[in-house]
Amino acid sequence: MVLATRSEFIAKSDNISRYDTVTSRIPSLKSHFQNIWWNCSSDIPSFINSYTRTEQFIYENKSDKYVDQLFRQIDFQKKAPEYQETIEAVRQVAAEFLQESFHIPPHLFAFIDSCGIYDSIKTFFILSRKFDPDISIEDIYQAGRNVITANLIQMLLGLPVRVSPSIFAYSMLYPYTDNYLDDPSISSTTKYAFNMKFLKRLQGEMVESSNPNEKTISTLVGMIESEWDRMQYPKVYESLLSIYQAQVNSLSLVSKEISPFEKDILGISFEKGGTSVLTDGYLIAGDLTLDQEEALFGFGAFTQLMDDLEDVHTDLIENRASIFSTTSHFCKLDRLFNRFYDFGHIVIQNLNAFPGKDVQLLSELMTTCIDPMLLTSIGQAISYFNKNNLGTYEIHMPFHFSFLEKQRQKVIKNKKNIERFLELGLIS
Repeated sequence: MVLATRSEFIAKSDNISRYDTVTSRIPSLKSHFQNIWWNCSSDIPSFINSYTRTEQFIYENKSDKYVDQLFRQIDFQKKAPEYQETIEAVRQVAAEFLQESFHIPPHLFAFIDSCGIYDSIKTFFILSRKFDPDISIEDIYQAGRNVITANLIQMLLGLPVRVSPSIFAYSMLYPYTDNYLDDPSISSTTKYAFNMKFLKRLQGEMVESSNPNEKTISTLVGMIESEWDRMQYPKVYESLLSIYQAQVNSLSLVSKEISPFEKDILGISFEKGGTSVLTDGYLIAGDLTLDQEEALFGFGAFTQLMDDLEDVHTDLIENRASIFSTTSHFCKLDRLFNRFYDFGHIVIQNLNAFPGKDVQLLSELMTTCIDPMLLTSIGQAISYFNKNNLGTYEIHMPFHFSFLEKQRQKVIKNKKNIERFLELGLIS
């Protein structure tokens, strides 16, 4: 099947949301997914796979061998000039490990290899370094997560997988804005002035830059403007304003002892995650159908909850309210996780709103991976779950939670080598 061009895709859409603004749609989208959330089950889910303790120990022994082999490759990388050859060997080892441990069929790995995401990530890395030679690998990783999300949306829409100017710019915006706003050396007054200039720039005004960071932000917005005419594609810019407003609203969740009866914690989280992915969709397609808006908003809400569960400990330290950090003050997270699990499975069923030829493969891949992803997130918040229930979740993973933590510590210990390896491999 020939991939549709962006103009062909827009022309073929039969229920494009041409009359409502993106901003006016956000409350109904948020309400829709909150209703889904409250109708989800908090009972123990029916997971796809189960493992005996013996099987788990076998998988853990194999995992140790795979991880050690990966780190040996990385050490070899430090001395070898054949960067691409080495990173290809690591990819093969990682693929074999994931395929065996998480029952990912070979045809799905073949799809991952051929869909273009790896080349897109490599392109994004090179462009990031060209745009800013001093950008950290952590910031590239943060921005690169959005590039992967955008690539998935491109496949869902039947569009070529690539790093467009808009996706590059949008992915890079938030490391720069977040780092600036998180810098304790910058006064609140200066940050407020920066936010107002950022808003005006998103609205299309040409503002005078007071520092290099503001100039960078303006340049990135200009990249989006070079691809999408403001008059012809107004919803692209409405979506950017919607994520800006959602980010501003989320700042209200950073405070001590916020009550869920004081702030709509779930709604604010859904709005932040939902508008983030919805904006990806508009930056890719220019316009979306109502069903596609809904599917992308829901997926963004789900991924935001995933981040919130993994960050529950950090959020508690930093007095940031999420449904998980707030709940952890008065009870364990088991039943909340069960509801989250049900919500996630409902959300990924919305993929049928898209016309891409690879939708079936993507749906199969997400269905295969969602259980391991969700269960692994428990391992990163294990102290907030009932110890008596951990075994109920653990038997559906090929590894014990304690083993996953051990492997995570290995990764942390080898972090610098891993970062150098990725950098050399991706730019070679």
